[in-house]
This record gives sequence, C-alpha cells and structure tokens, in this order.
Amino acid sequence: MRDKETIEIALTAAETGHLVFSTLHTIDASKTVERIVGVFPMADQDAIRQRLAASFRYFVSQRLLPKKDGSGRTAVLEILKSTMRTRDYVEKGETEGRSLLDAMKDGALDGMQYFDGEIEKLIRSGVIDMDTGLGFSSNAGNLRLQLADLAGEQKEEEKMDDLLER
Repeated sequence: MRDKETIEIALTAAETGHLVFSTLHTIDASKTVERIVGVFPMADQDAIRQRLAASFRYFVSQRLLPKKDGSGRTAVLEILKSTMRTRDYVEKGETEGRSLLDAMKDGALDGMQYFDGEIEKLIRSGVIDMDTGLGFSSNAGNLRLQLADLAGEQKEEEKMDDLLER
C-alpha cells in the first residue's frame, strides 16, 4: 500500500468483511500503524485510527537474517494481534507506558511476538550469531542486556580454548 487511495480501499474492504492482505515497507508493526495513519491529513487521522483499530486482526512484520552456518536466511516475525489493549493503543495512539511493543511483549499467550525476543531465541539456539542478531535488532542495547549471560559464557569458552591451545 503506497498511497492514501489504496489504504482507503483496503480499510473499506476490511470494514465490509473482506479478508485483506497487503504489504507495506516499514521496520516493525508499530511503524506500520503510524505509516497508515500518517498518509492521511491531520484532520482525518483520528477517524482513520478508529477505523483501523476496529478492522485489523494482525500486523505481521518480517526481517530476514543470515544464518550462522551460511546456509541462507531465517525469517524473524513480529506479530501484533488485535486485542482490547492493542485496539485501544491503535485508536488513541501510543504514549509513554502504552506502546504496541509493550503489548506484544506481554501478549505471548495471545500469540504475539516481538523482533528482539525472537532474535534472542535464535541467538540462544545457535541459528544466528550474536553480532548478526544485535545488528538486526530494534534495540541492540536492551538485547545485549538480555543476552549478558550468554555473552559471559562465550567469553569463558574463548578463554578455555586459548588455554587449551597453549
């Protein structure tokens, strides 16, 4: 969806019960909401937020990260599901302490997931390396903190390898 007219058609179709799949180039699910709302004039944005909040079911964002073994890429998905909380955040906008990211972090039982949480899992399972994960993360500083235990283990392994080589 590249323009206001296309977004308007998609919204109308969704509101009338049609299943709508579309693509939009954004970095994550919350930016997708802002991009959709942002193409409309300021005077229309509250109404668009209401319509979007009432009609969306999922926003799915994808990043393709190179695998550690060089055998290709792996898809990392961010999934924002329509719940009372997320609909409220879409309709009223995000504020401090009321972000779609927080809702996704708290929404694992509802099937939601966020990029950095999924990247952490891939690093811990050895599918991607630490540098790649940090490079593709939304917040590298926070992810590094989440992985502090793993980074410590890797440093210990490197020290042991150095000792064994001597």
